[in-house]
Amino acid sequence: MIALAPALALALALGAAPQTVDASATLAPAPGAPAETGQPLHWVVTLRGADAVGAVLDGEASPGPEWAVLEGPVPVVDSRVPAAERPALQLRWTLLGLSSGELSTPALSFRTGEEGAIEVAAASITLEGALSAEEDAPRPLRGFREVEEGAAGDADLALVLLALLGAAGLAVPIARARARRPRTDAAAPEPSAAAQVDALDAAADPAGTMAQLAPLVRRAVDEARGGDPGGARGALTDLEWAADLERDGTLDPGRRAALAELVREASTVRFSGVAPSTFAARDAKGRAAEHLAALTSGAPVPTEVPV
Repeated sequence: MIALAPALALALALGAAPQTVDASATLAPAPGAPAETGQPLHWVVTLRGADAVGAVLDGEASPGPEWAVLEGPVPVVDSRVPAAERPALQLRWTLLGLSSGELSTPALSFRTGEEGAIEVAAASITLEGALSAEEDAPRPLRGFREVEEGAAGDADLALVLLALLGAAGLAVPIARARARRPRTDAAAPEPSAAAQVDALDAAADPAGTMAQLAPLVRRAVDEARGGDPGGARGALTDLEWAADLERDGTLDPGRRAALAELVREASTVRFSGVAPSTFAARDAKGRAAEHLAALTSGAPVPTEVPV
């Protein structure tokens, strides 16, 4: 009995030792998707260890404005892995990155009763944008080659001469017809951004209405701020443009904050594929029309700006 006492004490000490928890997070493109802006990403958080059983997410995962959450959290259970080898808890979010560069998810915390909190570090990924930093024009289409033209022979030269004579013969009657045709006014100017916002039908097409609000609001605000709306500001993403507006002292702070939030909201719907309700589209359209009308009239921002 005396000889068994040390072994029994060691077994009790090992049984009372706290279990460790392995917490990790990964962020990678969804299967078949590239690591680019506007493409779906899978954010997977995994907890392993006996103490992780029954862990509960402390609060909500709140990614910043550079993210759009399509789905999650969704529990992940891989039936191909034996039950004894599966993690205690695995959750997956489906996200969309709304800007290029290195993006990071928020850090998470899980509660495990009296054992305290389990901290999960943020995960990061680098996304490519539509254009790189050195590009200022769309890339050429892939898969097309220029046709190599061979040297023209005598027969080709004769055909070219006949074509030129025929074109010269047609030029005279065409010129006479144009001289008799009454002159029309120049092409009608493009409607203003405010007029185009008013023409949007939020009831018939809520998603289309939200998708068109961001570029129309940006155009009107850039015209009010001065400068070339299609210049440097036109190359910014919607999120970069909203941040630039909040730092600009041309407009009053209330107006800047409301317009920046409106562009972020419309951009999220535009690039995430989320179907907004008719009520949300009407509300966003009404706010846009109110701000654009105030920009042209110089009216002050309301005391309470709907966001």
